[in-house]
Amino acid sequence: MYGNNMKYDSQYYILRENHESGAYMLDMAENSDEGLDHLMSLWSLKNHVLGPGVVEITEGNLAKFQPCDYHETAEQLVSEKFRQVLAPFNLPGVDFYQTNIVSGSKTWSEHYYIHVWHHHRAIYKGRSKIDGTYIDDDFILESLSLDENVLDKIPLEERLVFRLEEDPIFLFHETIVQALREANLTGLSFQRVDEWSLHLYNIKK
Repeated sequence: MYGNNMKYDSQYYILRENHESGAYMLDMAENSDEGLDHLMSLWSLKNHVLGPGVVEITEGNLAKFQPCDYHETAEQLVSEKFRQVLAPFNLPGVDFYQTNIVSGSKTWSEHYYIHVWHHHRAIYKGRSKIDGTYIDDDFILESLSLDENVLDKIPLEERLVFRLEEDPIFLFHETIVQALREANLTGLSFQRVDEWSLHLYNIKK
């Protein structure tokens, strides 16, 4: 019905935890740098984050815990290996902040919070489904289709990784996803935009 108008829905992916990382819940600790409280911001935090982040394991078998390359907290926590995969792409508006994972006397230091503040207003309203209203972006996104009229005008290198301006969903182009897959990273899976829905996300989470 929509033909090539939906081309971007098959080119972009949402990163997800898999069963490895999903077996644990991680949360930011009180002694984490306060600047990291604003990782959902659509602007740079480089002048606000002055020290390391600190994350604690709040659910799961602590005795068996070993960090994965990808964990979801409220945001996205990744390993040095993950960061090195993205580094050659020189992604605009994507910053990494060193963060320690702490469990009792153990500390794992080679991890980072990703802050994706590069954003595009790219929801195609006629094909996406929401619960709420697009007025003041007061909605819950239930299924997503990307607006080719917006993305066609943006060079690929400027939209390899970005956040939807209207909703805190982070999108990764298939070029990035291929590189991440080839790196054999632990803890993550990939869900293509045209296969994603909030209902399926909640079932699998």
